[in-house]
Amino acid sequence: MQLREKLVQDCSKSPLVPLAWQQVPGATQANIYPLIRKIDTISSNSYLIETPDVICLIDPGGLPDQGIQLVAAIQELRDKQKRPLVIFLTHAHVDHFLSVQHAPAATYFKDAVFVVQETGADALERGDPFLTQATMMGFTVSPIHVGLKLLSLKNPAQDGFPVTYHAENGAAITLTHHSRGCGTGLAHVDISFGSNPLITLYHTPGHSPDSISLRIGRLFFIGDVLFAANPGIAGLCGWDQKALIKSLAEIRCLTSTGDIDWICPGHGRLIAAPDAARTFEILEKEASKLENIAEFNAERAAQIAALGDDCMVAVNELFTIMSGRLGYVSYVMEELGEAGVAEEMARLIKSDVIDELLEAFRLFSEDHHSSDKVSVHLALKAGQIMGKLDRSFAKEDLVHIIDPTLVTRAEHLLSDYTTTLRGFCPPDNRCECDVNGILSTLTGDLSCSRCSDDDVLSSVDDDTAFARMLASRIGSQPLLADIELSTSFTSQGPVFVDRDIFSDLMIYLLEDLVGIGATRITLSTAQERLGTTVKIAGDTGSFVFTGDAPIKGFLLRLASRAGGVLSLQDTKGTRAYVMTFDRA
Repeated sequence: MQLREKLVQDCSKSPLVPLAWQQVPGATQANIYPLIRKIDTISSNSYLIETPDVICLIDPGGLPDQGIQLVAAIQELRDKQKRPLVIFLTHAHVDHFLSVQHAPAATYFKDAVFVVQETGADALERGDPFLTQATMMGFTVSPIHVGLKLLSLKNPAQDGFPVTYHAENGAAITLTHHSRGCGTGLAHVDISFGSNPLITLYHTPGHSPDSISLRIGRLFFIGDVLFAANPGIAGLCGWDQKALIKSLAEIRCLTSTGDIDWICPGHGRLIAAPDAARTFEILEKEASKLENIAEFNAERAAQIAALGDDCMVAVNELFTIMSGRLGYVSYVMEELGEAGVAEEMARLIKSDVIDELLEAFRLFSEDHHSSDKVSVHLALKAGQIMGKLDRSFAKEDLVHIIDPTLVTRAEHLLSDYTTTLRGFCPPDNRCECDVNGILSTLTGDLSCSRCSDDDVLSSVDDDTAFARMLASRIGSQPLLADIELSTSFTSQGPVFVDRDIFSDLMIYLLEDLVGIGATRITLSTAQERLGTTVKIAGDTGSFVFTGDAPIKGFLLRLASRAGGVLSLQDTKGTRAYVMTFDRA
């Protein structure tokens, strides 16, 4: 029952009904029992197929409950007619097969013949923790005997000659290999069981070296190729960009022939072939952008998960400020009788959606850190949440209403995390800059409203322009407007720095000082023996520090990307941040 609750319930647009036997479209002697799950990283879909002479299972999945449910369905078939069981793995990742190693499925599946592409078969037989992604997912795998290794790269079978394999469990499997041809550049093998419907198995590497796709009737089972260019998936051990691009192109051609109606992915609902063909074309373009990405392994997943935690704290703070500012603008405009403008302002940020997303991540992160869970789940969850957050605010319009640095910093955090998760390094735009000039411009912008009273009054003849100008005036609240700011800039040569990241960092530090109640802030630069220092110090008034306050991780990362090193100095009544740059 617990597993059923996790299944996709809405299959109104699919020809297959989950957890029910039905005929395979285009294969009159084959019936299929689909177990279709919501998309996650824990377990795959499973597809159980019966024919007069054999029972086939495509991907047993990763959950023990899933294995139990499949065992029950297979036993019902065998009670009616005893037949051998053949298990096909679209690839040897733990979320597609681990259920067979849990009791009672482990005992039940012992007599099954596993059919796996040779590279994956070898990985299963030696219990490879890396190619199977067991290390990444925090699992231990035991070696699995593979009865039939197909599509060997080392010893390719002779083309066009049928060979019958007689398995110990009684299955008679006839194989006809094709290195190319039949309208595709993919190596493939035709598989038949007596007079049963033909299964064509294609080698479609890229997501993993052993990835295969299977065609039965008018259904095409493709494993995880749909997700192979996704952040947190691209770069896994065994991932291959060139192979993926080729496989996507060939699969797209196959789905465009008119001989296939539905694509059955390894995760999530079925997709109509015409829609899938368009998707594959998009994925080819996405995959072509992934050259030289970093390997996504357990160590990198831990680093990215930590980055996700840090970034989400800053994102939460930024969206809280933006929502508050916009809410105030909307309230004031409503009070002034500008209901239309007030409604327009309220639509610029989907506050309810953002609150739900941030709360969902907070709960997920708390649960993650309270138990012994692997980092990849947190890294991927952060990526999912940040992608949705990026679509939840109207950036182009917001920069004209509230402080644009709030909007751009939120954009930078979201895009930098996604860039990192995809396997790239965020852009390095460090160059020789005048730090004093950057600081002078920045503090000037943060001290004065960009929309003055005169600007508002000059637009009174145009109702629309006046309303927008007034909204901008209300929404613009300079960070340093009520701060007693003093500066002391020492003449110095250029500093090697990323101007935008340095500016973002300075604003975060100034916000921190203002946030703890500083009313006087001193900003200074100095030429030291080893380089240039930038110091931001503020009086903390009645604010009491408890112990040594650590610097937020994302601030340290920003400092490093800006080209310097950040330190914190807390003394009685004063907090100071010091940024040190090497000589250019």
